[in-house]
Amino acid sequence: MRPLILFIALIGATGSLRAEPVSLLGGKLKLETTDTFVAEKKPTSSKQSIADFKARKSDAWGAILRGTHGLQPDGLKGYMDRKVAEYTKGMAWLPRLDWLKKEIVTIDGRQWADMRYIAPREKAKDPRDGLLYTRILATSYGGQLLEITFTSNTDENPALKDKIDQLMASVKLTE
Repeated sequence: MRPLILFIALIGATGSLRAEPVSLLGGKLKLETTDTFVAEKKPTSSKQSIADFKARKSDAWGAILRGTHGLQPDGLKGYMDRKVAEYTKGMAWLPRLDWLKKEIVTIDGRQWADMRYIAPREKAKDPRDGLLYTRILATSYGGQLLEITFTSNTDENPALKDKIDQLMASVKLTE
């Protein structure tokens, strides 16, 4: 009986299933996908994708893209403004898009565009009750755009939105 109790205690102590840390760009970019996302075997979103992710148990996905048209740090605000305008105008199939955040932030000494939006449900209970939640972190890396995007689609459970925010909080980028 004691080995079974020890086994159950060990499972409880380790918590939920943890994914291995993701390391890209020769180890310069690192992030934790938590227990929610797994890496796709081969990037699928576009030729600029360096990694794609899917949720283990829900309708959510993510991608890390590397731009090819150049982006210097002083162009980050302009990039963010264009992206916000493009998404706001281009999401006509959604009733409306509420921007929860769209600002330049500093993470570990580096400037990032932090953009978060939600397409709220009709009669939403709170600002995060939505049909679609997307979080984008973008920066200039080596003179090119580096964009990390994760989205949950039609997920009524705010825990998935929290997992996306937790993943984004784990992003580390070094030169």
